[in-house]
Amino acid sequence: MKRCFVLGRKGVSAAVFLLLLGLFSAVAAVRAVTVSSSGREIPILMYHSVGYNSRVQSPYLLSPEVFEQDLIWLRNAGYTAVFVSEVVAYAHGQGTLPEKPVVLTLDDGYLNNLTYVLPLLEKYGMKAVVSVVGSFCEEYTNHPSPDPSYAYLTWEDVSSLAASGWVEIGNHTYGMHTTSPRKGCMRRPDESVASYSAALSSDLSRLQAVLADRVGVTPTVFAYPYGAVSSEAVYVLQSLGFRAALTCTERINRIFPGEEEALFRLGRFNRPSGETTHAFMTRVLGI
Repeated sequence: MKRCFVLGRKGVSAAVFLLLLGLFSAVAAVRAVTVSSSGREIPILMYHSVGYNSRVQSPYLLSPEVFEQDLIWLRNAGYTAVFVSEVVAYAHGQGTLPEKPVVLTLDDGYLNNLTYVLPLLEKYGMKAVVSVVGSFCEEYTNHPSPDPSYAYLTWEDVSSLAASGWVEIGNHTYGMHTTSPRKGCMRRPDESVASYSAALSSDLSRLQAVLADRVGVTPTVFAYPYGAVSSEAVYVLQSLGFRAALTCTERINRIFPGEEEALFRLGRFNRPSGETTHAFMTRVLGI
């Protein structure tokens, strides 16, 4: 009789185990479906100078007319431009995103981002992230030029962009937008992790402080100059309060609530000159 009881208990235990396993599998499956359905594919487009300069032929110089065509194409295709901060909130489970989000970014902080880009953003109801280089802004604040074909933003110009409501300001380093002695903010092979972290932290903190003082904003998004990424940089960025980082790796970002790690390796597609809007958008978005 005792033996029969023991065997029955084992049978019950096995049955309970199988039942629990089935329940856990079902819950996991439901969660997977929920996360998948709530995730978003987010293309990020990277622009630089948007203006005119007949003396310079550059893959990073786009005419305002072509930029406007890009905005029209995106709007007609059902895309809604969002800030990186909105993507961050979504990834942290603190906000929502439209069905077809897109992020427009402009690097370096050219004056023409204010002259030509801002009016077009307002016209089409689009948002953009402008990541500035501190040393460039400082130089043109001290020696301003009204020529949008080559000039950079002054601190007052950056303030105008931030106050518009259509632009989110990003940090593009204070003085590391160079190729020597390092490429961008990449760690040098002969540099210790401690020395590198101190140098990067000092540079980024300098721009954060100036932007807080002169513009009244503290960026939470960072753009790697030249797309030169060092793995050690992520800890520095996080310690300074940044919540996302833009690379130059060309890929569509797939963001899900609860997956914050992906925010520090966001991919972007460079928008070159010499390619039609239709050709670029079809190549990048596959539409």
